[in-house]
Amino acid sequence: MNRWIILLLLVFATSACGRSAKSEKSYDQIRKIVSGKTAAEVQRLLGPPDTRKPLLLGDERWTWWDYTYLGGKDWAPEVRGKVVHLEITFESPSLVGQGGDNKAEWRVSEPYGVGFSFPDGGDNPSLPLNKKTRRSI
Repeated sequence: MNRWIILLLLVFATSACGRSAKSEKSYDQIRKIVSGKTAAEVQRLLGPPDTRKPLLLGDERWTWWDYTYLGGKDWAPEVRGKVVHLEITFESPSLVGQGGDNKAEWRVSEPYGVGFSFPDGGDNPSLPLNKKTRRSI
């Protein structure tokens, strides 16, 4: 009887540690949806980010933790299905000559404004933004 309780607790603890994405949409789907959108439009689509980080030259990167997953056959088998943090960089309109400090009007930086990082960070360092690119050792 005690073995079954211990086994049940072990199975429960193992399943509780697994991550699940907050969104049902894959990273590739989200990347297409937010392309060219303003910060206000992205926030309406995805909800508020978990963090906002100012970058050089006045841009800003927003991160949604454990938000999506890498789906589709184009991703390597070892990362396919993995939950990732969604990272979107917004370009300051003042740098492109449009002026204004209203962050709601900032747009997703193109072409590489949408990226991701792995939650565990250690064994799975961030991949290049272009999934077809191979990194050398």
